[in-house]
Amino acid sequence: MKTRLLRLLHLAHRWLGIASGLLILAWFVSGLVMLYVPFPKLDTEARVARLAALQPDSLAVSPARAAEACPTPARGARLAMALGRPVYHFSGGETACSVWADSGEALVVTPELARAVAQAFLPGARLGAIEAIERDQWTVYSTYRPHRPLLRIPVDDAAGSVVYVSSRSGEVVALTTRFERGWSWLGTVPHWFYFTALRGDDTSLWRRLVLWLPPLALLTVLAGLALGLQRLRLRRRYPRGRVTPYQGLKRWHHLLGLGIGGFALTWLLSGWLSNHPFGLLEFSGLPKGAAQRLAGTPFRPPSDLALLKHQLAAAPGGREAEWYRFDGRHYLEVRGSDGSRRLDDQARLAGPIPPATLAALIAAIEGKPVARAELIHEADLYHYGRRNPVVLPAVRIRLADAEDTTWYLDPANGRVLGRVDAANRLHRWVFNGLHRLDFPPLGALPALRDGLITLLCLLGAALATSGCVLGGRRLLRRPSGH
Repeated sequence: MKTRLLRLLHLAHRWLGIASGLLILAWFVSGLVMLYVPFPKLDTEARVARLAALQPDSLAVSPARAAEACPTPARGARLAMALGRPVYHFSGGETACSVWADSGEALVVTPELARAVAQAFLPGARLGAIEAIERDQWTVYSTYRPHRPLLRIPVDDAAGSVVYVSSRSGEVVALTTRFERGWSWLGTVPHWFYFTALRGDDTSLWRRLVLWLPPLALLTVLAGLALGLQRLRLRRRYPRGRVTPYQGLKRWHHLLGLGIGGFALTWLLSGWLSNHPFGLLEFSGLPKGAAQRLAGTPFRPPSDLALLKHQLAAAPGGREAEWYRFDGRHYLEVRGSDGSRRLDDQARLAGPIPPATLAALIAAIEGKPVARAELIHEADLYHYGRRNPVVLPAVRIRLADAEDTTWYLDPANGRVLGRVDAANRLHRWVFNGLHRLDFPPLGALPALRDGLITLLCLLGAALATSGCVLGGRRLLRRPSGH
């Protein structure tokens, strides 16, 4: 009976490995690439740095009046410059809506305007022909939906850049380089199955793939670990003192599996669980209506043009301004090359929000008492940064409940930075801990952490490669008697 079970285990590992070996190899290689080259994305800081400085004197229309030109009510608004003219960018509808702030006319994106915007974004660059697209490999995110179709413009430069302009707002919304695109084909795209055909409006096939392919790989590794441990002999060794009965490539596959198999198992499992299959490892979001409670009032485009000009004058050198709300008041955040400044509805620089004020709002939202509210100046286990700098100082509010629910908020504007309860803590340790090795002391030693992940991924790739070669040999082997 035991011999038969071992034979079944051996066959299971072989054929599961043949079915999933290349997939496992691709995940190890792509995970290593992702460690050093993220998916192309134009972040706010890089985008704002290329904008022209705001010109308050050119404003002739208030945001409230300009919003009347949009087909749907605005839930947010920004002010920037485009081709030497001020423009309001409104958000909240199915499509983005932009209105010239010097005339009140809706901005209409023509090929000429898109080319001029791209040229201003990349001064001196030689632009290619404009192509209208719904999406391509680098614009699969749903955040681009209000801007579709996108106007794709290749750039004749050393970096092989491609710039994407919104057909709705006339803004540059994405910028990629040949380096980013090339490495992402080996990194993010295969790792997350971010192929254009799978990430369109219908993502049902993508969801099925990320649900069922990882378990196939998990079973392969589990069978291999069980078989590898059964064949390992540390006391009653095989002839010549060997711990493994295999030779050649099979020997290396056995030893690599014993050495790296545990990591491969936890890595595959945590990656699979990050997609919350069958409701597993789901993390909780903010309580319903929390954002509205913190804002205190619905967004209304301001109607006081004189106040807006005073606010901009109080923050000279700004390149983009955005309205936000907190506790019933409207504020203006002005972003520039030297950081951000926040103005209140009296055109005064807004000071930080006291922790006690934030704690009272969170207690009302949660319906639970606050155990402690404090201003922290250093990252902790649940509020920290990896690729992006962590926001500090931050207000940390702990509730007096069984789950030790903890909120993190930006004292500058009341923005929620995170909310941690039992479910979110579990997700943090299972995914960030096991999958990204984000746990003490490695979290504070990024170079050591990256080096360790690199080594483990290389060993994992070697294990998967040896399995693929062995599987290929088995498939190409001629049946006996031929």
